Amino acid sequence: MKNNGDIVQFMKKRDYKMVNNALGKGSFGKTVILQDPFIDELFVAKKYEPDTDQVEIKEQFYKNFLDEIKILYKINHKNIVRIYNYYAYEEISTGYILMEYIDGNNIGEFISDYNHPFLPVSPVSLDNLFVQLIDGFVYIESHGIIHRDIRENNILIDKSGIVKIIDFGIGKVVKKGDLLNDSLASMINREGSDTLPQEYFEGVYTSKTDMFYLGELLHRLFKNNEFTIDETNFSYFNILDKMMKINPDDRYISFSEIREAIDKYDFLNMDITSEDKRIYQAFTDSLYGAISFYNDEMKFNNNTDQFISQIEKTIQDNSFEDRIQDNRGVIRSIVKSSYNYDPSYYISCNAVETFYRWFKKSTIKSQQLILNNIISKLSTIKTVVSGDDIPF
Repeated sequence: MKNNGDIVQFMKKRDYKMVNNALGKGSFGKTVILQDPFIDELFVAKKYEPDTDQVEIKEQFYKNFLDEIKILYKINHKNIVRIYNYYAYEEISTGYILMEYIDGNNIGEFISDYNHPFLPVSPVSLDNLFVQLIDGFVYIESHGIIHRDIRENNILIDKSGIVKIIDFGIGKVVKKGDLLNDSLASMINREGSDTLPQEYFEGVYTSKTDMFYLGELLHRLFKNNEFTIDETNFSYFNILDKMMKINPDDRYISFSEIREAIDKYDFLNMDITSEDKRIYQAFTDSLYGAISFYNDEMKFNNNTDQFISQIEKTIQDNSFEDRIQDNRGVIRSIVKSSYNYDPSYYISCNAVETFYRWFKKSTIKSQQLILNNIISKLSTIKTVVSGDDIPF
């Protein structure tokens, strides 16, 4: 029996089948596609194999490779590539990362094909694409990570329209406010760039530099597109312009502030029909009526995926009913704090199902706006805190 602190070794070897041995090759190594025959799934394997004989450079790049493993293991977000396993051979400065396989195109190819008259309609709008990108970088930034290599090949869009940010090979984890004295002039491909940020010439790099290069990349791809991309295709040109200001002080403070700017723009420009209002109000009025008061500090769920999942479960649990049998199922979809509720309050299954179908069909940005509005309404319900000091 192993004791705490003992090394646990799994001796069984897992074999993979080579599917594509030439997916990509760069200065740091190569990537291939493998298949796990046991679960019949495809994976991308990234091998560290630098194109240099200089030992010092090879060891430094290997350290970057190990840093990428550490970064990817820290994060878990739908818009960031997932890492499944790694194999490090430190004695020979070589290793492998086993990652999620993404079936799709890079962002350059995706935007180049956008609006093409002879190709299928894109599974995702440019607005939706932009919001997903910002959501991914908000998450990256919140974990103290800067990417440092934002270019076409490092942003993929799968066939269902999900954005995936990849390749953290020269990414860094930094403390808030820290500057990296590294312009990365020789490591980041900026071919075709119209302009460079002030930090480039000062030899520093921050999360705001990631912001600049993301804005510059999108602006360049939109401008060079053969098929016109204008305000009818993309709503956030003003936001994009501010992201790529030369002086970092003129940009947004953070990716989170960009997300707030998107929400504000969407709220002011959202086209709400009378039918939208009827569906929304039928659902939110039911929620509002069922909750009596909060018992402590108000806390809400603002994650649209979790919200949808809980509503789906509630609908399934009441499949043969006209009214919701346990109102807590609906309330739990959005309220995370302790509350008192009226179990006899009538919540119509039809109102919940109609709202669910309407919400699911909405764009990602609309879903977040709808959820924010529900939270605003429920925030007006009173909080009643007991003055008793009884511990049980």
